[in-house]
Amino acid sequence: MKTQLLKASLFCTSLFLFQSCSDDKTTTLKDLKWMLGNWESKTDEGILYEDWKKVDDSTYNGHAYAISLDGDTTFNENAKVILRNGNIVYSVTVNNEESVDFTLVDNEQQAVFENVNHDYPQRIIYKNLSADSLFARIEGTVDGAEESEDFRYGKVN
Repeated sequence: MKTQLLKASLFCTSLFLFQSCSDDKTTTLKDLKWMLGNWESKTDEGILYEDWKKVDDSTYNGHAYAISLDGDTTFNENAKVILRNGNIVYSVTVNNEESVDFTLVDNEQQAVFENVNHDYPQRIIYKNLSADSLFARIEGTVDGAEESEDFRYGKVN
């Protein structure tokens, strides 16, 4: 009887430990709240701005644009990070063209959104460097060669 109780106790303890240690890391939009805010990146060509706002628990709206040293807008895109069918999707529209979706595939050390069927980029990566510093990268293959562009942003108050 004591042996059966001990076995049952060990089984329950093992089951509890297994469940509490399971790797169920469901990412929610809340996990990406560090993206929210107004960001700017100064370059030799001008300033790139990226602004992210929370719409609700399933949508963040983003707007990115570049202003040249001459004061002209040289780039304009609208993006959303949305929860769709259990996946987090980065949906981007550049210069009012059709939107392209990238699915979150990694959120361990950085947020990696991927669309392997897109011409370029195939990956959009964001990394939270600190409360006032954000790193972004677009990367992929163009004509068989790996290409990438890095953007380092500072928080604008």
